[in-house]
Amino acid sequence: MGESNKHKVLVEYALRFIKDSVGEELSYFIETDINDGRPLPQLTMEGYRPDVFFEYNGVMFIGEAKTSDDILREHSINQYYSYLKKCSLNQGHATFVLAVPFEDRARANNILGKIKKEIPGDYEVKAIGMIV
Repeated sequence: MGESNKHKVLVEYALRFIKDSVGEELSYFIETDINDGRPLPQLTMEGYRPDVFFEYNGVMFIGEAKTSDDILREHSINQYYSYLKKCSLNQGHATFVLAVPFEDRARANNILGKIKKEIPGDYEVKAIGMIV
């Protein structure tokens, strides 16, 4: 499977996780950066567009997908900072979800844990893994 195909599969995994979290009745508020008929997520203040975004009634989910080669790239790290900052500013309950290949879950959790220490706030970070 090519890198872009793996990325799309991981985005769909993040989408499914968020959809399951918010419930079918609120799933029409989900925005994605894949060509699935949903609106595009808005850019963050730093100019990054998440792969998946949900915000309704104080609940926010930001979903991002990364292949093995992309998890620790500088661009990816900058995105994580931007998304966690957005989560930290949310007045309700916010969760950042990072979908990665299963074998990279621990590495993803480590980097997110380090960044979360630098950006305090009442939000969650989750690295979810799947076999791709």
